[in-house]
Amino acid sequence: MTERSEGIQLRALLQSAHVGQLTLKVRHQLAPSDTFGSAVAEMREHSHGCALVCDEGQLVGILTERDILHSLHSGVAHETPIASLMTQNPTTVTNLDTLFHAIGLMDSGGYRRLPVLGIDDRPEGIIDVKTVTGFLVEHYAETVHNQASRVQLTARNREGA
Repeated sequence: MTERSEGIQLRALLQSAHVGQLTLKVRHQLAPSDTFGSAVAEMREHSHGCALVCDEGQLVGILTERDILHSLHSGVAHETPIASLMTQNPTTVTNLDTLFHAIGLMDSGGYRRLPVLGIDDRPEGIIDVKTVTGFLVEHYAETVHNQASRVQLTARNREGA
């Protein structure tokens, strides 16, 4: 199979597969009034790189590790409500969106994670780079597993005279 035909097959797969086919990562939901300190502790306890911020079940923001690092660098007090630190009205996808669409949003926006909303616009989870990569490995396992590592491709000894 040529590289071009593999690329065409990959594009077709991503255009036909939907976000809802993935095993979404469920994230803890925080309230806009939760404090920076409690949000960091909660995310750390659950080893999550982000948290969805919801008000009465509706997504109003996302707090990511990038937001936390920026806040720490800025000297934000632990008592500060996360409403002032989160990314408000984040870009989202639905279970019905294609992976191609989701990847396009992630690429153009520089996002590593996107909240996934259900039919009722309530958050159902997160699609992230690791989940998409796992999906691709499942569908192209032979191609992925047959690639030599960078270490194996690098010459260690000089050849010839």
